[in-house]
Amino acid sequence: MIHVWLKRTATRGVGSALITSLLAIAPVLPAGATVPVIDIANLSQNVLTAARTLEEVNNQITQIQQGIAMLENEARNLTSLPFSVLADLQSSMGQIDQLMGQAQSLAYNVQQVQAQFQQLYPNYQSANFQGNVTQAGLLADANARWQASVDTFQHTMQVQSQIVASIPADQADLSALVGQSQGAVGALQAIQASNQLLALQARQLSATQDLIAANARAQAANAMQNAEVRSAAEADWKRFYGNGVSYTPTPVNVFGGPTP
Repeated sequence: MIHVWLKRTATRGVGSALITSLLAIAPVLPAGATVPVIDIANLSQNVLTAARTLEEVNNQITQIQQGIAMLENEARNLTSLPFSVLADLQSSMGQIDQLMGQAQSLAYNVQQVQAQFQQLYPNYQSANFQGNVTQAGLLADANARWQASVDTFQHTMQVQSQIVASIPADQADLSALVGQSQGAVGALQAIQASNQLLALQARQLSATQDLIAANARAQAANAMQNAEVRSAAEADWKRFYGNGVSYTPTPVNVFGGPTP
């Protein structure tokens, strides 16, 4: 009787493999024995429920793994760059700034350069020296202007030397920063490496600007010296030549004698 019942339940969607297995293990019961009833539909539903539960657990495990991977990526992106050239850049810029502050004769301060300009080139605007100027005064002024030109050119060469001396360090910092950028483990390290590269470029531009300013200052001092030399030469010529009236001899008495 159990065999007939099992065959009928096969039409309810239970697989033929499961039916065959149950028929194979079904014991032969004596007549009049109580036959246990198995609800195949309920069993199938329980199996499906367990399968769905297992699938949900697997999905949750996958989501947790994805979350862990995302957190690891975020941790890498937030990892700070263990390398900095900021101290080197600040030291190099400080050396150049200190050198620019040591400018002699003609400063880079507006108020100071105005006073020094009037002292070294007092007759540039009028282009004429005062009539009471002496030869010693002309020589002293010319020497002061010459010394100012020498100081400005010397200062320009010092700035050039300082910039050239920093080139090897800049090249080493550049190579190191490029290596750090290429080997960055996350976005933060890449950004920090890029920022330091920009800082290195800004320092080099600042040094170039200082060099241009020092060179322009030297050229201007040299031009002003030439202008003052011309003015001094004109004043010296006028002092030598006089007012332009030729000398006219006049008779004089010598020792009370007759006029020749």
